[in-house]
Amino acid sequence: MVLGYYVVICIISFICCVIFYLKLRSNYSFLFPLIFIMAFLSHMSYIFLALSKNVEEALLANKILYIGGCYLQLVGLMLIISICNIHLPKWVHFLMTAFSTLIYGFALTAGYLPIFYKSVDIEVRNGITVLIKEYGPLHILFYIEIIIYLLITVGVLIYGWVKRPDVSRRNLMIAAVMQIFSIFAYFVGRSITKEIEWMALADLVDEIGFLLIMDRVMLYKVDALVSSSILEDGSFGYVSLDLNKKYLSSTDAVKRFIPRLAGNHADVEIEDDELREVIGKWIDDFKANNVSTTHTYRHNGSIYLVRISDLYDGRRKRGYLLEISDDTAHQQHLEGIERYNKNLNAELMAKTKLIKELREEKGE
Repeated sequence: MVLGYYVVICIISFICCVIFYLKLRSNYSFLFPLIFIMAFLSHMSYIFLALSKNVEEALLANKILYIGGCYLQLVGLMLIISICNIHLPKWVHFLMTAFSTLIYGFALTAGYLPIFYKSVDIEVRNGITVLIKEYGPLHILFYIEIIIYLLITVGVLIYGWVKRPDVSRRNLMIAAVMQIFSIFAYFVGRSITKEIEWMALADLVDEIGFLLIMDRVMLYKVDALVSSSILEDGSFGYVSLDLNKKYLSSTDAVKRFIPRLAGNHADVEIEDDELREVIGKWIDDFKANNVSTTHTYRHNGSIYLVRISDLYDGRRKRGYLLEISDDTAHQQHLEGIERYNKNLNAELMAKTKLIKELREEKGE
């Protein structure tokens, strides 16, 4: 019965991972896949621990389980911070990660040093293997980690609710339910029964909660949403070059607009002589005037508009970005209007000349 509890949770977790994979988009935070990978790894570890035949197998499963124990809450916290549009300095992220890594390092000493676990043994309860351990002096750091991250998460949720009107209240409510259940699982669930590990269910609740959050989270990030929409529409294409005018990459739309770029190798100059020369002149003009001018490029009967801007990696300038749009229909329309005006002027001049000649003949 207890083994079935872990198996069912693991199966549901796997289904959540599949749904996540089907919903995954390139502009989602890397923290989302970490949540699902760590949670599923934890659920598998519960099963491995329950099926262990000796202390060594149980300890190995327990050490794998501590990956989720030490890092899952941290990743969830970072993801909630991101959802609340809070930007922490890199050194804060480093310190939190280092703290979790230090505690996981202590967890790995189990069976070798008596600092995290003084002693370990196994026994069979309700048909599954249970690890019997006596905690060492440093195990309290694990509890401190859980409490610290829990308090910070609650604080972030309150801050997001009160101070950030641009943050979805729906997402905050889902995250709050996840945290409330985690508090219940860790501090209350064990007082109800110790036959099952409530944190396994809490991790599953987190997976389901983040599935609900990720379904709409990118809708609130207009910059990423606009970029995604533009690229998906295919009306605009982008080419990146480094500071030495060497080709880096281009979008599929550009390769469709200008097939000669499709086979260009990265980190070399543009291989087509005509393109290399004309783009080089545009970049030189941009560097000289520090103003982005719209250029016209004609290719195979199509007319493209090209704008050049600086390419940044964070705050560091790394090269140049060319925005290319197909303006053929608009330009042809303008040319048609221009031709019509020219013809109209020509006809008007011809009629004016004719009238003048008729008047001269009549002696007027």
